[in-house]
Amino acid sequence: MTQLPLVSVLVTARDAADGLAVALDGALAQEYPPELLELIVVHDGDAATDAVAAGYAELFPGRVSVVAQLGAGPLAATARALRESSGDVLALLEPGVRWPIGRVAAQVAALAERPEAGLVYSELLALDGDPPSGRPAGRLLREPPCVAPSSIALRASLLPALGPLPPELPAAAWWLVVRAACVTDIAWAPAGIATAGDKDEAGDGVLDAAREDALREALAVQRWFLHHATSESLYADALGEIWKAFMANARRLLAAAGGDPFADLVTVTDADRSEARRALADARAAIAHGDTWPAAALAVRAAALDPWCTPARELLAETLAARPRRAAGDPLAGARRFVTLAFAEELVAHPELLAAYGARFDGGADATLAIDASTLLPATAGQLLGELVSELGLDADGTAHLIAVLGPIDASVRAQLPARADALLTCGAPLAADDAEVPAFDAGTIDALHALARHATAA
Repeated sequence: MTQLPLVSVLVTARDAADGLAVALDGALAQEYPPELLELIVVHDGDAATDAVAAGYAELFPGRVSVVAQLGAGPLAATARALRESSGDVLALLEPGVRWPIGRVAAQVAALAERPEAGLVYSELLALDGDPPSGRPAGRLLREPPCVAPSSIALRASLLPALGPLPPELPAAAWWLVVRAACVTDIAWAPAGIATAGDKDEAGDGVLDAAREDALREALAVQRWFLHHATSESLYADALGEIWKAFMANARRLLAAAGGDPFADLVTVTDADRSEARRALADARAAIAHGDTWPAAALAVRAAALDPWCTPARELLAETLAARPRRAAGDPLAGARRFVTLAFAEELVAHPELLAAYGARFDGGADATLAIDASTLLPATAGQLLGELVSELGLDADGTAHLIAVLGPIDASVRAQLPARADALLTCGAPLAADDAEVPAFDAGTIDALHALARHATAA
């Protein structure tokens, strides 16, 4: 029987004594081995909340840990809880939410059944269509937050890939979901519906405040991802829709503030303005080279950094309108029977790789060296590869067959290129083990690569 993982339940509380008791009762009642379930409570130091947390820690020593973090805010509290956790699976829980008793076991089972998924969730807020799954980063960013924060469970091993929590966010849950969808699969794992405890008794004013908080979190998350957008981002195809959703959320928040033009929605620092100007200059340079996909990403970064910058918004509209659709065709179209994949930046840094390949393969071989240059601006890739191929004399008739994979291509398509190749040509990688999915070769093992290609195409 496979060993069950240790689960860390992360509870962050702010002036929430009654709600904290509800949440802890539900977590402690889980049908999961008690020795494999730890509860970490980080609260803001409110006396009543501290008393409740301390009481549970005394009743359940070794299972409930309490940290008082005065005035740090929800995001810093979540970051502290993450640092304090020791579990293999991390589950978020808000005060006032009582999990169904099978929640943890069901989510652990879902993660075991779905090794490709790094995060699962079990409850949805308002949503049109099917529950998001796979890597739906673009959809998540252009729609309102739809995953209930207290239904999220993620693998602790995923945290390094996600990176640190951005300090400019008001809360962590929605960023964790979207960021996870950028680097791994996420999955819907039905595991019962939580009861809302004292939240059910809240008045309309409290619910309005909760909706406003959710909008502010969505606005901050959208801004962060727009600021960090590149032409290779998994959500690059949806930049226009995400920007529109970002603007719509800002308008909703202004309306909720009674049209107050001084409502604090986005903080723009001098450093933000300087970075926005640099991104804007780079976007104009990319347009001058005809690189409209990178230009759109740079323009949206400038606009997100400084939403009041009219030139950035105007250039964003221009680049989105001029940006061509991503090619739906096969990036390896035109390749011969045996395909070796190399990477443009590595070939430029280590030209001996391409020189060795060109010395061993000629135009008569049923083989192609596909050079992935999709991470570079197309104009830059063309210049660098053109100079390298010319310098090595590989632009003459009868030399090795080469193709370049130029951007823009979807990040998911690019990620599949190595698996679609028959071999890799990469610096410092000797012949791979026999059981490797894609064997790797370097300049010193080029004869072995040639022998493999001849054997594979002999027929």
